[in-house]
Amino acid sequence: MGEDLLTIVDGECDTAAVSDYEATRREAVQRGIISGGAIVAASTIPILIWVGKAFAQSDGDGAVLESAVGLEQTAVVAYDTAIGSGLLEASVAVVVRLVRDQEQEHADALSRALEDLGGTPPGPPAAADVEGLAAARSQEDILRFAVELENMAVMAYVDAHMKLQSPELLKTGTQIMANEGQHLVLLRQALGATPAQSVPSAFEAGIDLVP
Repeated sequence: MGEDLLTIVDGECDTAAVSDYEATRREAVQRGIISGGAIVAASTIPILIWVGKAFAQSDGDGAVLESAVGLEQTAVVAYDTAIGSGLLEASVAVVVRLVRDQEQEHADALSRALEDLGGTPPGPPAAADVEGLAAARSQEDILRFAVELENMAVMAYVDAHMKLQSPELLKTGTQIMANEGQHLVLLRQALGATPAQSVPSAFEAGIDLVP
Protein backbone atom coordinates (compact mmCIF):
# COMPACT_ATOMS: atom_id res chain seq x y z
CA MET A 1 0.00 0.00 0.00
CA GLY A 2 2.70 2.48 1.04
CA GLU A 3 4.74 1.68 -2.06
CA ASP A 4 2.06 3.28 -4.24
CA LEU A 5 2.21 6.66 -2.53
CA LEU A 6 2.79 9.62 -4.81
CA THR A 7 3.80 12.99 -3.47
CA ILE A 8 3.13 16.53 -4.56
CA VAL A 9 5.57 19.39 -4.03
CA ASP A 10 3.29 22.38 -3.90
CA GLY A 11 4.06 25.38 -1.74
CA GLU A 12 0.90 27.29 -2.51
CA CYS A 13 -2.66 26.54 -1.53
CA ASP A 14 -5.31 29.13 -0.70
CA THR A 15 -8.34 27.68 1.06
CA ALA A 16 -10.30 30.82 0.20
CA ALA A 17 -10.38 29.55 -3.39
CA VAL A 18 -12.36 26.49 -2.32
CA SER A 19 -15.95 27.57 -2.85
CA ASP A 20 -18.01 24.51 -3.71
CA TYR A 21 -17.85 20.74 -4.10
CA GLU A 22 -17.35 20.63 -7.85
CA ALA A 23 -14.58 23.21 -7.83
CA THR A 24 -12.87 21.27 -5.08
CA ARG A 25 -13.30 18.00 -6.93
CA ARG A 26 -11.85 19.42 -10.14
CA GLU A 27 -8.90 20.86 -8.27
CA ALA A 28 -8.28 17.54 -6.56
CA VAL A 29 -8.24 15.73 -9.89
CA GLN A 30 -5.94 18.34 -11.42
CA ARG A 31 -3.51 18.01 -8.53
CA GLY A 32 -3.50 14.25 -8.91
CA ILE A 33 -5.03 13.42 -5.56
CA ILE A 34 -6.04 10.01 -6.80
CA SER A 35 -5.64 6.51 -5.44
CA GLY A 36 -6.73 3.56 -7.53
CA GLY A 37 -8.71 5.82 -9.85
CA ALA A 38 -10.77 7.48 -7.07
CA ILE A 39 -10.34 10.72 -5.21
CA VAL A 40 -8.72 10.05 -1.87
CA ALA A 41 -11.04 10.61 1.08
CA ALA A 42 -13.83 11.94 -1.11
CA SER A 43 -16.23 11.66 1.82
CA THR A 44 -14.24 14.31 3.67
CA ILE A 45 -14.63 16.96 0.96
CA PRO A 46 -17.35 18.73 3.03
CA ILE A 47 -14.71 19.35 5.71
CA LEU A 48 -12.48 21.00 3.13
CA ILE A 49 -15.34 23.24 2.02
CA TRP A 50 -16.22 24.16 5.61
CA VAL A 51 -12.64 25.03 6.52
CA GLY A 52 -12.15 27.09 3.38
CA LYS A 53 -15.32 29.09 3.85
CA ALA A 54 -14.80 29.60 7.59
CA PHE A 55 -11.36 31.13 7.21
CA ALA A 56 -12.19 32.99 4.01
CA GLN A 57 -15.06 34.74 5.79
CA SER A 58 -13.04 35.51 8.93
CA ASP A 59 -11.96 39.11 9.39
CA GLY A 60 -9.98 40.20 12.43
CA ASP A 61 -8.23 38.18 15.11
CA GLY A 62 -11.42 37.31 16.99
CA ALA A 63 -13.16 35.88 13.93
CA VAL A 64 -10.08 33.91 12.90
CA LEU A 65 -9.77 32.49 16.41
CA GLU A 66 -13.43 31.49 16.44
CA SER A 67 -12.99 29.59 13.16
CA ALA A 68 -9.81 27.95 14.46
CA VAL A 69 -11.53 26.83 17.65
CA GLY A 70 -14.29 25.28 15.55
CA LEU A 71 -11.75 23.44 13.44
CA GLU A 72 -9.90 22.08 16.46
CA GLN A 73 -13.11 21.03 18.18
CA THR A 74 -14.17 19.20 15.02
CA ALA A 75 -10.86 17.35 15.07
CA VAL A 76 -11.31 16.38 18.73
CA VAL A 77 -14.79 15.02 18.05
CA ALA A 78 -13.55 13.08 15.02
CA TYR A 79 -10.69 11.51 16.97
CA ASP A 80 -12.90 10.74 19.98
CA THR A 81 -15.30 8.97 17.66
CA ALA A 82 -12.46 7.01 16.08
CA ILE A 83 -11.14 5.93 19.47
CA GLY A 84 -14.58 4.76 20.56
CA SER A 85 -15.30 2.92 17.32
CA GLY A 86 -13.46 -0.28 18.24
CA LEU A 87 -11.94 -0.31 14.73
CA LEU A 88 -8.39 0.65 15.66
CA GLU A 89 -5.53 -1.67 16.42
CA ALA A 90 -3.92 -1.01 19.80
CA SER A 91 -0.81 0.60 18.31
CA VAL A 92 -2.86 2.87 16.06
CA ALA A 93 -5.18 3.81 18.92
CA VAL A 94 -2.13 5.09 20.84
CA VAL A 95 -1.30 7.41 17.95
CA VAL A 96 -4.87 8.62 17.60
CA ARG A 97 -5.16 9.33 21.33
CA LEU A 98 -1.96 11.37 21.25
CA VAL A 99 -3.23 13.40 18.30
CA ARG A 100 -6.64 13.84 19.96
CA ASP A 101 -5.05 15.10 23.17
CA GLN A 102 -2.94 17.63 21.31
CA GLU A 103 -5.92 18.86 19.29
CA GLN A 104 -7.73 19.39 22.59
CA GLU A 105 -4.77 21.44 23.82
CA HIS A 106 -5.01 23.54 20.67
CA ALA A 107 -8.73 24.08 21.18
CA ASP A 108 -8.22 25.05 24.83
CA ALA A 109 -5.41 27.53 24.07
CA LEU A 110 -7.31 29.15 21.21
CA SER A 111 -10.48 29.34 23.32
CA ARG A 112 -8.59 31.16 26.08
CA ALA A 113 -7.13 33.57 23.53
CA LEU A 114 -10.60 34.22 22.11
CA GLU A 115 -12.00 34.86 25.59
CA ASP A 116 -9.15 37.30 26.25
CA LEU A 117 -10.41 39.26 23.23
CA GLY A 118 -13.92 39.28 24.68
CA GLY A 119 -15.24 36.52 22.45
CA THR A 120 -17.15 33.35 23.28
CA PRO A 121 -15.78 30.04 21.98
CA PRO A 122 -18.28 28.00 19.95
CA GLY A 123 -19.42 24.66 21.29
CA PRO A 124 -18.13 21.44 19.75
CA PRO A 125 -20.16 19.82 16.99
CA ALA A 126 -21.99 16.55 17.42
CA ALA A 127 -20.26 13.60 15.79
CA ALA A 128 -23.27 13.21 13.48
CA ASP A 129 -22.67 16.74 12.18
CA VAL A 130 -19.09 16.01 11.06
CA GLU A 131 -19.79 15.11 7.43
CA GLY A 132 -17.97 12.06 6.18
CA LEU A 133 -17.14 10.74 9.64
CA ALA A 134 -19.93 8.16 9.66
CA ALA A 135 -18.61 6.76 6.38
CA ALA A 136 -15.34 5.71 8.05
CA ARG A 137 -16.01 2.03 8.72
CA SER A 138 -12.48 0.63 8.95
CA GLN A 139 -9.13 1.59 10.41
CA GLU A 140 -7.92 2.63 6.97
CA ASP A 141 -11.02 4.79 6.43
CA ILE A 142 -10.42 6.50 9.75
CA LEU A 143 -6.76 7.17 9.04
CA ARG A 144 -7.51 8.55 5.57
CA PHE A 145 -10.20 10.76 7.06
CA ALA A 146 -7.70 11.96 9.68
CA VAL A 147 -5.03 12.69 7.07
CA GLU A 148 -7.49 14.79 5.09
CA LEU A 149 -8.57 16.64 8.22
CA GLU A 150 -4.97 17.41 9.20
CA ASN A 151 -4.23 18.56 5.65
CA MET A 152 -7.12 20.98 5.90
CA ALA A 153 -5.83 22.21 9.26
CA VAL A 154 -2.43 23.02 7.78
CA MET A 155 -4.08 24.85 4.89
CA ALA A 156 -6.31 26.75 7.28
CA TYR A 157 -3.43 27.96 9.43
CA VAL A 158 -1.54 29.07 6.33
CA ASP A 159 -4.53 31.29 5.54
CA ALA A 160 -4.87 32.38 9.17
CA HIS A 161 -1.34 33.74 9.08
CA MET A 162 -2.40 36.14 6.33
CA LYS A 163 -5.15 37.51 8.56
CA LEU A 164 -3.89 37.49 12.15
CA GLN A 165 -2.52 40.79 13.47
CA SER A 166 -1.35 39.94 16.99
CA PRO A 167 2.31 38.78 17.14
CA GLU A 168 1.43 36.45 20.02
CA LEU A 169 -1.41 34.86 18.06
CA LEU A 170 0.85 34.49 15.03
CA LYS A 171 3.32 32.65 17.25
CA THR A 172 0.60 30.38 18.60
CA GLY A 173 -0.74 29.70 15.12
CA THR A 174 2.74 28.84 13.88
CA GLN A 175 3.26 26.40 16.73
CA ILE A 176 -0.09 24.73 16.08
CA MET A 177 0.51 24.51 12.33
CA ALA A 178 3.88 22.82 12.95
CA ASN A 179 2.19 20.34 15.27
CA GLU A 180 -0.48 19.55 12.65
CA GLY A 181 2.39 18.71 10.31
CA GLN A 182 3.75 16.32 12.94
CA HIS A 183 0.33 14.70 13.11
CA LEU A 184 0.41 14.15 9.36
CA VAL A 185 3.71 12.27 9.69
CA LEU A 186 2.29 9.97 12.36
CA LEU A 187 -0.88 9.30 10.41
CA ARG A 188 0.96 8.65 7.15
CA GLN A 189 3.18 6.17 8.96
CA ALA A 190 0.12 4.45 10.44
CA LEU A 191 -1.13 4.04 6.87
CA GLY A 192 2.10 2.30 5.92
CA ALA A 193 4.10 5.14 4.39
CA THR A 194 7.89 4.96 4.26
CA PRO A 195 9.95 7.69 6.00
CA ALA A 196 10.39 9.57 2.72
CA GLN A 197 6.65 9.35 2.07
CA SER A 198 5.80 10.42 5.61
CA VAL A 199 7.77 13.66 5.18
CA PRO A 200 7.38 14.29 1.44
CA SER A 201 8.45 17.93 1.39
CA ALA A 202 10.45 20.46 3.37
CA PHE A 203 7.48 22.82 3.02
CA GLU A 204 4.22 21.33 4.32
CA ALA A 205 1.36 22.89 2.37
CA GLY A 206 -1.54 20.73 3.51
CA ILE A 207 -1.86 18.85 0.22
CA ASP A 208 -0.54 15.38 -0.42
CA LEU A 209 -1.48 11.80 -1.17
CA VAL A 210 -1.92 9.02 1.33
CA PRO A 211 -0.63 5.50 0.73
